[in-house]
Amino acid sequence: MLAVSYFVFYKLFVAYDIDRLFKDFKTEGAFGSTQYLIIALLLGLFNWAFEALKWQRIIQKYEPISFSLAIKAVFSGATLSIITPNHIGDFAGRVLHLQVLDKIKGSLATVIGHTSQVLVTCIFGAYALWIFGDTVFKQQYLYVVGVAFVILALLTYFKMGWLYKQISGVRLFSKFTPYLDVFGDFTSKELGQILFIALMRYLMFTSQYLLLLKFYHVDVSLLNAFACLAGTFFVQSVVPSFLLLEIGLRGASALWFFTLFSSNVTGILLAAYSLWMINMLLPAFAGLYFIYKVK
Repeated sequence: MLAVSYFVFYKLFVAYDIDRLFKDFKTEGAFGSTQYLIIALLLGLFNWAFEALKWQRIIQKYEPISFSLAIKAVFSGATLSIITPNHIGDFAGRVLHLQVLDKIKGSLATVIGHTSQVLVTCIFGAYALWIFGDTVFKQQYLYVVGVAFVILALLTYFKMGWLYKQISGVRLFSKFTPYLDVFGDFTSKELGQILFIALMRYLMFTSQYLLLLKFYHVDVSLLNAFACLAGTFFVQSVVPSFLLLEIGLRGASALWFFTLFSSNVTGILLAAYSLWMINMLLPAFAGLYFIYKVK
């Protein structure tokens, strides 16, 4: 626990100089209304409540779990995800709390929840491609590519059961069939419900980001800010991350989009890092305790 804590704070205060950013911002001007920050913190609770609800809905198909246990599981997943490449530790952290369901099957079931979240991010990412395709990339066809990708992804998501049936008949995958059958266990209606919860979570952390931008005086119109956020989240979801390098990726991707409309570089970076601390760092520290209790 101490090693994880040290590693996190080293990255934040040494590698990314977040304390210097706060000092620089304070010398440049005052922070915005504290109401923005307080509401962003409160929305963080709803953000993780939706994630826990989504995971509970998936796992309850195999093992009855309470909402409080689902919260402990997703917080434990957050702890391991910030110190592992591409958040793969998230799967291990969650299944630690399962009592009945096989851990491998539990991890694969968790993939469904992650897929729904990435899918929502890609849908709004297509919107960002539409906004920036012509003005920034000078390639309007990127929007068409984005829409085609989203349609293909939606078809793949809702036809997950059909795809499983095709794979299960292939001899090469016969050894994995007992585990892969989780992808054939969900109806289109159930997958739609999971996708809706993922959408609600997306709206939560988008709202948090908009509030933090206000708090750090990043003055961008609502439509432009939403397009920038959609693009930022899309980049973060498709670019591989390693350990806490993703914090730097969050800052870099946010700068790439938001500096098109604002010169407040310090505020943009602080908004990106603050969102990460609210949505990942705080739950990760809570998860440390829950992992310790599991022994």
